Amino acid sequence: MFLIGLLAAALLGLAGCGGDKSGGPVGAPEDVVGRSPDATLAARTAEVFITAPSANARGVIDLAGRDGRLAVLAPGHPVAADLLIVDGAGYVKGASEPGYSSLGTSLPQVLPGGDPWAAIDLIRGTVHILSNGGGAIEGASTIGYTITVDPQQAIDTTPAARQAAVRAALGGRTAMFKMEVWIDSLLHLRRIEVPVDFSFKSTTPPTRVDGATIATDIDFVTFGVPAPGVTPPTNLNP
Repeated sequence: MFLIGLLAAALLGLAGCGGDKSGGPVGAPEDVVGRSPDATLAARTAEVFITAPSANARGVIDLAGRDGRLAVLAPGHPVAADLLIVDGAGYVKGASEPGYSSLGTSLPQVLPGGDPWAAIDLIRGTVHILSNGGGAIEGASTIGYTITVDPQQAIDTTPAARQAAVRAALGGRTAMFKMEVWIDSLLHLRRIEVPVDFSFKSTTPPTRVDGATIATDIDFVTFGVPAPGVTPPTNLNP
């Protein structure tokens, strides 16, 4: 019932976020992008929609506490799995499973690059910005930017408690790379496009045959929603 209610609440939340027709942020790209991680985290909570190449998830996260609850749809599973994230630790329970399995990471492997907190912190490593113009994300006016990220700068400028998650997201990459972000008039990140695999040699991530980047999109649909209020599950699978 929680998952059904959560998705229903998400649809209602779209009305609130769709009213932003401001045209996006105003200011120098360096200022807009540079301030966006902390501005987004300051919103405290958000409804997120994560779209990976072969799976997706939707739910609510506590941006400050690294908590969350999401419904995850993956290939071969017609019913969504329940994903709990408690202080950065993930637990997942399939519809037919008796209990939760500890992941050892925040998100399951079917959502590569989908860690919202790590994705936000990657932006702290920005060393070059190209403005791509305006566009709507989930009904909100934004401006899109292509940013070049220095992995070591991203790690060094992230608070110590979250640095391990950034390192894990980077998968050992040390070379600079490009990624896409979209930011609204309040400097909230509305979409972060994260490469699913950081082993590519150039700065530009690989693309599909249609030219789209092989990436996971993290959409921040609505901010300031009720916190997920999760606790570690007691019914863990052996």
